[in-house]
Amino acid sequence: MEPSSSTKGFFQSPPVIPPQYEEDSSLRRIISLHLPSPIPPSIDEDLSRFSRFVLSKPVLSYVADAERHPPSLQPLTTFGAENKQNPLVTSEGWRALQDIGIKEGIVGLGYEDTKNRWNSRVYQFIKYHLWCGSSALVTCPSAMTDGAASLLGKHLNDENGAIFAETRRRLISRDPDTAWTSGQWMTERKGGSDVRGTETIARKLEGKEKQGNYEVDAVGMELGPWQIDGFKWFSSATDADMTVLLAKTGPDGKISAFYAPLWRHVKGSGSDNEPELNGVRIQRLKNKLGTKALPTAELELKGMRGYLLGKEGEGVKEISTILNITRMHNIISAVGGWGRGLAISRAFARVRVSGGKLLCDIPAHVRGLAQEHVRYRAHMHLAYFVAALLGCSEGHNPSNNPTASSSIIPHDAQQIKALLRVLTPLAKAQTALSSISGLRACMESLGGVGYLENEDPALNVARLFRDANVLSIWEGTTDIMADDLIRVIKGAGGSDVLAALGSWVAKAIAAGRRIGLNDECQTLKTLWDKLSAELAAKDRDELKWKGRDYLQDLDTLVCGCLLVMDAARDGNEIAIEIARRWTLGSNRPGQSWRAEADWDRKIVFGDPAAPAKL
Repeated sequence: MEPSSSTKGFFQSPPVIPPQYEEDSSLRRIISLHLPSPIPPSIDEDLSRFSRFVLSKPVLSYVADAERHPPSLQPLTTFGAENKQNPLVTSEGWRALQDIGIKEGIVGLGYEDTKNRWNSRVYQFIKYHLWCGSSALVTCPSAMTDGAASLLGKHLNDENGAIFAETRRRLISRDPDTAWTSGQWMTERKGGSDVRGTETIARKLEGKEKQGNYEVDAVGMELGPWQIDGFKWFSSATDADMTVLLAKTGPDGKISAFYAPLWRHVKGSGSDNEPELNGVRIQRLKNKLGTKALPTAELELKGMRGYLLGKEGEGVKEISTILNITRMHNIISAVGGWGRGLAISRAFARVRVSGGKLLCDIPAHVRGLAQEHVRYRAHMHLAYFVAALLGCSEGHNPSNNPTASSSIIPHDAQQIKALLRVLTPLAKAQTALSSISGLRACMESLGGVGYLENEDPALNVARLFRDANVLSIWEGTTDIMADDLIRVIKGAGGSDVLAALGSWVAKAIAAGRRIGLNDECQTLKTLWDKLSAELAAKDRDELKWKGRDYLQDLDTLVCGCLLVMDAARDGNEIAIEIARRWTLGSNRPGQSWRAEADWDRKIVFGDPAAPAKL
């Protein structure tokens, strides 16, 4: 496609980002794999509408406003008293985006189809994927809200089950006037993300101690019987309505988990008056590289009232339910932001003129984009495989699911749990690192424009890159994910985990060989044989020392298996080429550079005969 003689300047036309639901071939491939075919009209219409809505002027103006007006503190009232009622100020854009996420069911969708949790989780995260690039990180409180809803759902039959049920109802509501968001407070100055360094103390109040100045939370529910005092050094979603946090209890200082509302009413003030913070004082807001619109703060807790979740001393076990969910959100945030960056790169390449040619007609430029699209496709499959496993683990039987991925997901519940446990830290670590690297490449593909903090939020790859850098830190750094991976493999039941993974790899290899991907499958088998032998034979300390290496090798293996199984289901030529490139790399059979360039173009832009959707 050569520029016409009427082209003037450096652009044939302004770059316009098409809706990813229609234009992103990797996302379409995922949708066809994990949702019923044909896609139910209600889902298809909703995703199509939403993919356009997230690129609309109103939504992008909210993003720009949230970036221009980061959160601030007003710690004192006009007359110098402590401002307990509304010390945190957030932008109109941030609040509007919060409401949009609630209305669209970014959390609620995962809980609406209780009979089909596989579909509902995948549907939820595909919508989440479309939302990431336009959300200004309201997805952070969404992640913790989802995790809190999942955790509270496990305690509905407890002594305080009625309180937990009402709270959970609000967490999954689509009504912004009713809905709550949640925080998750673990990090402290001494321990960082190591909860053994927790210094926050919780003490159960007895008798008249409970009858202080406060009786109810912001919506009239009774305050919990536990008093919590301490300091949380890094709390995201500071504007939330509730939180789940860790504190030490009892003479032994065991780590326990608590639910606490963030707001309470002063006794006798009446519910019409403004509530005040529930024993929380915001010390200061964090100044961060990215996620500028997200209020992240240091919090002093003094006399906070809350409820114990589960048993004393089992806080780490309780909080792990939230971590599994928030890590899943982290995974989708990574591929979602990366996908938006690649969409911008594709749109830019179709209109940017260099040396008299469009970038999309310069083979070297397209080659670089193709390399990124192969990595993106691989990690998209990994992300949604874990999402499907999550849905299955929540109660759905994959044998009853009429989707293509029923041939990829194990039907045994224990194998599903084993794969979910080992692949969640793997996917969290590798999608974060790949997204950061991929968005850097997207910036470069736009030249100087990519480095600008430009005023057009639709094209601001620099913002996406800044925000992506937190993904390798949130919910555990890469080293923590590597440590978690080794803990699973070498802990109780580790042999069952390796057996489940080995059985699944064998299934993928058999599928690939049926369509003639023999070299690819032999490469995967050789890698698995080496990995499984080392993981079984080496001691825990040596495996931890090489933890990042094992993350990388398992990423190569699992993504390769998923790409092979995806190609095997319909023999799609582009899917086969991507599987070949991922598994064999530079060792794949040689062909002319022109033939390679033709494949590059197909991988990036799809069918060359199809018109560009700009």
